[in-house]
Amino acid sequence: MFSAGKMLSTCKKFGLAARRRKFASLFLTLLLGGFAASSPPAFALFYGFNQQAQSYQHEGESLVQSGNYEQAVSAYTQAINLLPYDAVQGRADAYFGRAIANDVAGHFDQATQDYGWSRDYYLKAAQYASYGGNSADSGLNGGYDSQIGQELVNLVRWRATVNPRSSDYMEDAGPMKLWDLRKMPLKVFIDDSQESGWSSDLRDLIWRAINCWTNVSGSPVRFTTWNSASGADYIVTRPTAGGQIAVGSGGYTSGVDEPSEPNMLKQSKSLLSCRGYDGNYYSQEDKNLLYNLALHECGHALGMGGHSPSGQDIMYWKAPIFKLSDRDGNTIRRMYQGR
Repeated sequence: MFSAGKMLSTCKKFGLAARRRKFASLFLTLLLGGFAASSPPAFALFYGFNQQAQSYQHEGESLVQSGNYEQAVSAYTQAINLLPYDAVQGRADAYFGRAIANDVAGHFDQATQDYGWSRDYYLKAAQYASYGGNSADSGLNGGYDSQIGQELVNLVRWRATVNPRSSDYMEDAGPMKLWDLRKMPLKVFIDDSQESGWSSDLRDLIWRAINCWTNVSGSPVRFTTWNSASGADYIVTRPTAGGQIAVGSGGYTSGVDEPSEPNMLKQSKSLLSCRGYDGNYYSQEDKNLLYNLALHECGHALGMGGHSPSGQDIMYWKAPIFKLSDRDGNTIRRMYQGR
């Protein structure tokens, strides 16, 4: 089994969206119900009832998606500065967003500090929730906050042991498995069914993402299309039921080993969570996210069991980028060197 792709990052994005819808609804209720402006909603204590801070945070997210990482850091900083210290949920989210922006901008040390602050605020939010704040009006979700906080505990601990500035991340992104080069080109089936696949335009998009891994100079990785799951080496499909991907996760890649060689892959399968079958209902942002996810999960399908510590690599657990870095290429080349 390989890691669940962008589990923490995507969980984060979905969680924020759900909270924003809830907060918008509550705010509208307050306005229409004639509450006095001097009476903030109950969740203000924990989240930080500050529309300007929320605006800066939304701006930061948009800037990250558009590749303006330094500006995103500035926007998140503005949001943090506007939030009171007891707005534990809001500050946890803002520090998390700034950490990602710093990482992708290449500011590893600053990102590590921000992840540490985010960890502390998420764990504090989970603690507040356990004291009775875990309600619709508090803006807190104890289970969610505790899970993210604990994942950040592990992330910060791991970051202290890795080097994001090395020429590759072979030592940091293990465990590694390999394909027998005699199987190249690997046969790829991208699901075309309405139940669990994609329309032709989206299949083309996923195929283009996957094929980026074949463009690495000196790498033996090659792919060819296959028309069914039967006989395919690599299967790409959508989840069809709850539980196939962890709650909030964007993708999951699993591998089947060769019976006689446990470090060699016989088959890989990626589940990509997305809007649905028909590309006509996808915004450009939806398509970008699907492309990014397919590119990342293919790295796992080729044998990378973990993640890069650098936000400038596609195999970082939250990389809003659309091409392989030099380190991505160096890693896949080194994996198959001398095979």
